Amino acid sequence: MIFVLTVLVVPLATNIAGNTVPDRVRPYLWLAWPVAALAAVAAAVLEVRRRQGAAALAHAGSGGEERLRHAAQELAETVHRQWSAEAQTRMLHRPQPLQVRWSSTGLPVAASAAAVLGEGVVGGRPTRLRLRGGIDDIAGKYVRLPRRQLVLLGAPGAGKTVLAILLTLGLLKHRRAHGGPVPVLLSLSSWDPRAEQLDAWVIRRLVEDYPALVNSEVFGPQAAPRLVTDGRVVPVLDGLDEIPAELHTAAIEALDQIAPGRPLVITCRSEEYETAVATGGTVLTTAAVVELEPVGVREVVVFLSAGGPAAELRWGPVLAHLRACPGGPLAQALSSPLIAVLARAVYSAPTADPAELLDSGRFRDRAALEGHLLDSFVSAVYAQRPPPPDDGPGTSPPQYSPELAHRWLSFVAAHMERHTTRDLAWWQLHWIFPRTGRRVIGMVLELLTGAVAGIGVALGLGLGVGMVAGVAGGLSAGLVAMAPSHPGYANLQIRGRLRLLGRKLALGLSVGLMMGAGAASAFGIAAGLGFEMGGGVRSAMKAAGTAGLSAGIAFAAMMWLNAPADAIRSPSVQAFA
Repeated sequence: MIFVLTVLVVPLATNIAGNTVPDRVRPYLWLAWPVAALAAVAAAVLEVRRRQGAAALAHAGSGGEERLRHAAQELAETVHRQWSAEAQTRMLHRPQPLQVRWSSTGLPVAASAAAVLGEGVVGGRPTRLRLRGGIDDIAGKYVRLPRRQLVLLGAPGAGKTVLAILLTLGLLKHRRAHGGPVPVLLSLSSWDPRAEQLDAWVIRRLVEDYPALVNSEVFGPQAAPRLVTDGRVVPVLDGLDEIPAELHTAAIEALDQIAPGRPLVITCRSEEYETAVATGGTVLTTAAVVELEPVGVREVVVFLSAGGPAAELRWGPVLAHLRACPGGPLAQALSSPLIAVLARAVYSAPTADPAELLDSGRFRDRAALEGHLLDSFVSAVYAQRPPPPDDGPGTSPPQYSPELAHRWLSFVAAHMERHTTRDLAWWQLHWIFPRTGRRVIGMVLELLTGAVAGIGVALGLGLGVGMVAGVAGGLSAGLVAMAPSHPGYANLQIRGRLRLLGRKLALGLSVGLMMGAGAASAFGIAAGLGFEMGGGVRSAMKAAGTAGLSAGIAFAAMMWLNAPADAIRSPSVQAFA
């Protein structure tokens, strides 16, 4: 601001003092006063806002603490709704979950039991930590760890993500009874440990997935950073193996640098984790490391026959085969929890016949069976069935045919494969469209907007000048406009938001008046240089002021309607519809 005022005002003042201003420009020197006044007002407003923000950060006080607790509670409720719906979609509890067991790993990737449990270990210092359990007690075993740091390993499809979901829900249940931090399940695939510190990445992901956390009026200033740095969040980091292999060692070293008392959960494939530890020589010095065990035939039989007499009858030939051939290709395939769950989902319809899995001509080995179940999964899950409950008002999500779902998901998968990413944010799907195409569409929309806005200018200056000004402004806006980085929605509530409307209106009018003053200055200079204008300079000034005032009001309304949400919502399309 100081630079702009120096560049514009000093030469002008010098020319006025030296009486060297051209005669044809002299009648319009008065325009400098409103421009300078508006610039000073804008600078003062910005400075006041900056000082208010600094004061709010420095003096959070008890009110800020209360709002932060409110943010944590809202986040916990949203995470519970989000992952409860996901568990229902994955049919994790229908009719009962697959009983997967886990135990302390035998791989050379864990710290000593004394380091994990602390110095007060009963019976001296054990040389090996022995933990074991199932999906029902993973949360209880975790909260009894003194450091509350856990690494969960397993083979591909062993159920690491499912166990992370159930652990998240279990910790939320424990929090309701005993208090404590909020578990937040995040995919690690977008983390680059060489470029971003872990806390910074977790904060960024919280803001991306739960944008309402930036609402300082409801949740206090810097809610997401304070939740993380104050230890009010338990990061449940799923898929360390999903980041590039060359970053695995750096990731483990970065994870080992966090404070010993900070709770943390990490999932990773066993082979990749063992390789990273062997390469870098670093283990997580205060984390317990457990590993998922393969599912036995008995557990698979119970899981597949749990749908009642009809399901047991349909699955009868398959169950008999599993008991007779516990080492066969079908038993090997179903020993993976992922494949067992796929089998139940694919053959959940009463008309589906799972006995076709016994066709040795079609399925000669484990790979053929797994490929068949993976290929059939999309068609099975997109069959007509009631959708999970929505966490917001409105109608239920629409149902799509398996054919459309397969085509759309194939398109998205190919895009993610080309960009070597496993993160999918629905509000960023426009990036799938080529950049040139996005820019062309944006400019076309801005040109149409500018053409409509040019009608207002045309009322004072004529149709030709109005259309040229509108199209030029729209083209400029289209070149610099950018899509929003986070989802949002129009908040039409008036009660309790009048003060916010007043502030946005003041800011919008300031911007609009500056735009109008700039346009008036341009028209005045053009007139001084001899350009002809229909209706004269007075009409041009009137049109510029009216256009600036209208633009300011529209800008204020847009900012007010797009105010941050006051409730944290799960990262879904329906949540922001």
